[in-house]
Amino acid sequence: MKIFKQLLLIMAFTLVGTFISYLLGLIHFPFPGSLIGMILLFVFLLFGLVKVDSIHDVGQFFIDNMGIFFVPASIAILKQVELISTIWWKLLIIIFGAFLISFTATYYSVKLTLYLQHRHQQKKEQANTEVEHD
Repeated sequence: MKIFKQLLLIMAFTLVGTFISYLLGLIHFPFPGSLIGMILLFVFLLFGLVKVDSIHDVGQFFIDNMGIFFVPASIAILKQVELISTIWWKLLIIIFGAFLISFTATYYSVKLTLYLQHRHQQKKEQANTEVEHD
């Protein structure tokens, strides 16, 4: 019963996201409902409105079996071999470019995070030193 409740909770966020996506589509702002649902779930988890334990088992199952969810997409790509064979080099350029952009963004994000953590630690140590001298 616990897993069923967890699955219903995740499905509820997906359903709400799909509904919001439908409403956004009415004002000509298409946005994937599944992504809206994930963002909502993240926000609820962030603010403690939903506890991690209330979705952990089902979430772990989805993560462990993520490869299964890529099978339909892979088959759909294989069905389009004729189309892909004419533009394969463009796809490679796009994939390589996206890789470079995401790699660079990740690198600088980590670098900035480490810098901010180091700066925060220095300020904390400086404040402790000032308190000891007083």
